[in-house]
Amino acid sequence: MSGPPALELRGVRACYGRIEVLHGVDLTVPVGGVLALLGPNGAGKTTTLKVACGRMRPTAGEVRLGDAPVPTRSPDGLARKGVCIIPEGRGVFPNLSVTENLRMWTYRGSVARSEVEERAFGRFPRLRDRRGQLAGTLSGGEQQMLAISRALTTNPTFLLLDEISMGLAPIVVSELYEVVAQLAAEGIAIVIVEQFVRTALGVADRAAIMAQGRIQLEGDPREVGDAVVDIYLRKASTS
Repeated sequence: MSGPPALELRGVRACYGRIEVLHGVDLTVPVGGVLALLGPNGAGKTTTLKVACGRMRPTAGEVRLGDAPVPTRSPDGLARKGVCIIPEGRGVFPNLSVTENLRMWTYRGSVARSEVEERAFGRFPRLRDRRGQLAGTLSGGEQQMLAISRALTTNPTFLLLDEISMGLAPIVVSELYEVVAQLAAEGIAIVIVEQFVRTALGVADRAAIMAQGRIQLEGDPREVGDAVVDIYLRKASTS
């Protein structure tokens, strides 16, 4: 991959209890690059994101931001370094309004409430019309827009997206991925874990297929796309 690395995983291994689920994962995403991380259920994709954002400590290997190893693997420490994750399930506060959800991020003191709202509503005008509505009563797509908006208030340099299309209509997924493409164009490095393979490959400039805790193939999205079905089928036949 061309360009300096925004985030890099080198030889990462990770375990749940005594069971190792990542077996030496190497990944590099340059500044402004979009990597689609694909693979069947149980391949280790979400675990890889957890390690990258500090939610899970690897048993071996190294996480690097830019050219330097990360001095702390705590989620808070990595967030301060610009690493942000949109987890599966969206993670909004359902009993708070849209503006209250956005306001939660202003308590860090680094950004004003008006600026947070301006960024969110500028990116997703639909949320402006829902500003007083409880987040739990929004549509699935609107909740995902809110989750992404909250994440962007931190000015991330690296964004991890875990199944942002889950349960959403194709037209909403298309709208969300237009925003993903815009964010990459603005210089934010992005890793996408996605069930809609073609959608992810459409915005990615690099793709990797993961199976059984290892990167099986990495390369141009068009080349990797041709191999996805074969690897998925092989996984299904051994399950």
